[in-house]
Amino acid sequence: MNKLNYWCAVTLSFFALNIYAQVEEEDDDEDFSMYDDYGTDETVKRYNTVKVQGGSPQKLVSVGYDYALSHDIEAGAVGIGENSIPSATQRAQNYHGLRLSANLPVLSNRKILINVGANYAEARYNFENPDELTNPLHRALYGDIRTAGLNTTIFKPLNEKHYLLGYYMAEYNGDYTLNDMQPLSFVKHTWLGVFGWKFHERFQFGFGATQSYRAGEVNYFPIIMYNYTSENGKWGIESLLPARGHYRYRFNSRNLILAGFDLEGTSYHLRGKGDDCLCFPENDNPIMSHVDGYDRDKIELRRSEIRLNVKYEKALSDFIWISAQVGYAINYRSDVDSGEFFRGFFRDINYVQENNVAGVPYVQFSINLVSP
Repeated sequence: MNKLNYWCAVTLSFFALNIYAQVEEEDDDEDFSMYDDYGTDETVKRYNTVKVQGGSPQKLVSVGYDYALSHDIEAGAVGIGENSIPSATQRAQNYHGLRLSANLPVLSNRKILINVGANYAEARYNFENPDELTNPLHRALYGDIRTAGLNTTIFKPLNEKHYLLGYYMAEYNGDYTLNDMQPLSFVKHTWLGVFGWKFHERFQFGFGATQSYRAGEVNYFPIIMYNYTSENGKWGIESLLPARGHYRYRFNSRNLILAGFDLEGTSYHLRGKGDDCLCFPENDNPIMSHVDGYDRDKIELRRSEIRLNVKYEKALSDFIWISAQVGYAINYRSDVDSGEFFRGFFRDINYVQENNVAGVPYVQFSINLVSP
């Protein structure tokens, strides 16, 4: 993408944040442990909230930047026989990109809370030898892949102790540009449902299930929500397993640190940029057990990382916080597939291309408008 297109994309993404000013960041990864109290009138029925005392601040608007260092990407062989493409390894100098999100409740009272959200993230790859990229995976990554999403969260307290939480997100992922958009048929859908208990103001627990692409491809997971703050308010746990889990230590009301992990991933539609053909070979013989051959128009990158990290968050004012994290991204999956289907955990189905991406250190910074 040239610089004009790049800054147009950034500008439009920023305007989208204003249009969807009532929105919230992704997904399963949302920090569900911070919502406003709904009232304490003892003459009416009381309801619990998902807010846990001492939790991280709720981010209304976030503008961030993500940067990963140099690492190897081993692209596997593709195809069978004369039309096959051999494996190849290339050194990525880095990948980096903007991360934007916004969040605002659209309906909030003591009986229900509804949030809507939007987010945008990109990974722009640079290679040491861009003229030597012969494998279609390297050619697909050279430049950038991106995701844009809209989501909604519904929190329904049932009484002082029990609650229901639901979440839905639609994501538009791929190597598309503003001048070359992909069909809406490649939109990915994520949902989540939780039933929970609020034992007291410092502890809540819930369990449920989700359809998610965090492992790179569509899968169904049981989930556990666990948020706790110690009696002295200094330390706690914030988790929505298996998506994320962090130990929290609060130095004071304006400084805190979190250490743990995030599972990040989704499935990206790949078709090449402009006139650049990905050139996955045609083949009359089946190379995957679930189809006869594969459809080159439905090629997708199943990309997922386990990010081990330490995050430091600091208040510049009551409304503005900054966040910085350092970590190590472990490749969980970076394979190429064709079409949309549920592979499952125990089904032995081949990928179009199986790849190996080395682990990589990364840093991430953001400035956030928060709810005081």
